[in-house]
Amino acid sequence: MKKLTNYWSGHPEGDEKLLRLLTRDGNWLRWEGEREDPNDPSKKPKAGCKDQVEEALLAALHSTNVVVLLGSGASFSAKNDGGPNPPGMWHLWEAVKKGCGDADFNAVAQSVIGHVPAEGEENIEALLSLCKMSIELLEVRAEKDAAFPDRPRLAQLKDFVVTAEREILAEVGFVQSDTELPAHTGFLRKFARRTPEKPRVKLFTTNYDLCIETAGLRLGVVLIDGFSHSAEQRFNRDHFDYDIVRRVASSTKADYLDGVFHLYKLHGSVDWRRRSDEVVIRSVDDPGDDRKPVLIYPRSSKYQEAFESPYLDMFAALQAALREPDTTLIVSGFGFADDHISAPIWSAIETNLSLRLVLCDCGFVEDHKLFDEDAQEIALDLRGQRAYQSKIARLVRQGDTRITMLNGRFEDLADALPMISGKTDRQLLHVRLEKLREGDSA
Repeated sequence: MKKLTNYWSGHPEGDEKLLRLLTRDGNWLRWEGEREDPNDPSKKPKAGCKDQVEEALLAALHSTNVVVLLGSGASFSAKNDGGPNPPGMWHLWEAVKKGCGDADFNAVAQSVIGHVPAEGEENIEALLSLCKMSIELLEVRAEKDAAFPDRPRLAQLKDFVVTAEREILAEVGFVQSDTELPAHTGFLRKFARRTPEKPRVKLFTTNYDLCIETAGLRLGVVLIDGFSHSAEQRFNRDHFDYDIVRRVASSTKADYLDGVFHLYKLHGSVDWRRRSDEVVIRSVDDPGDDRKPVLIYPRSSKYQEAFESPYLDMFAALQAALREPDTTLIVSGFGFADDHISAPIWSAIETNLSLRLVLCDCGFVEDHKLFDEDAQEIALDLRGQRAYQSKIARLVRQGDTRITMLNGRFEDLADALPMISGKTDRQLLHVRLEKLREGDSA
């Protein structure tokens, strides 16, 4: 039998037992308690982190305000039978290379980097960043010099960026009608049971894909995402102030509908287009001069681009949400590589004493250390962690009880979230109807 080179590939399904909790002692504690040693009955087995994590997650569900931030790691839980599947940075690199052709791709890489990156050194974000910077410098020179000799190189770089963005857009549009989304549906289902009397759960994501929207559609939950409900859906920040209520004709009383979320897509979406009049609409039409994709593509200028609408409205909402009292922020699949998102989170940790943070990522513990699943504790190693991740881990070690830091995937976190007891009559009816539909399709 071939030995698995990736620990997680041996666990295709989400499993709460794979989670490990960072303790104040600086160790990643296993979910299950330590087994008794039959050879040493006097030795007291160490407890696992199960009770601590369940308590933290239950408190999160019942917080007055719940804010969720999902990064690209959350989308890796989505599966298509036979593909396509969620792309990583390497996949985007290969897609752009294929779309441009090896010769043209290598020529651009040689032009802006000075060499063609070797295997393992591929970084599409760095390549696109250097292309954009080169274009800006060349355009300044071309504007003042009618005989500018580098116009062919400028045209080559512009064509490359257009092709790269087209290929990236195609890669991130992987969600289909039959895409398996167990983690997303499970996550939404558990939060949908929160009482509607509390503020709506705010879902923020850096992902362009439609995993959350598709999962929400299957569950019958409502996502308020800033777009109108007209035939041509237009973005307007004011729509985030709207809510969904149920009114009975014979009464003036209105009650809030359960299962409603606010969805903020910080870097745009595959189904957003900006018209020539700057209006952002929901559309899956092929991009053109009159309908440009609304995406913040992977490059270092993401911070500057975040100050354009509609991104600015999304980031303003994130900062405001993190300042609210009695708030729990749940972060999963986000590697803290984007400073324009990481900095507001750290600022909230510094200033909002009632903020609780549940941080879950599968990259905190080196992969090869996880193969020994019986190891009750794995020592914390901050080497290789980004600055904000390292600072948060050090806060845990210093005894900051507001922070729950977990090593695991989004699907493991979704499995660990407790189900709020009790259902409304409407939720019970929805479950019964779902069972009927499943029986009819069997």
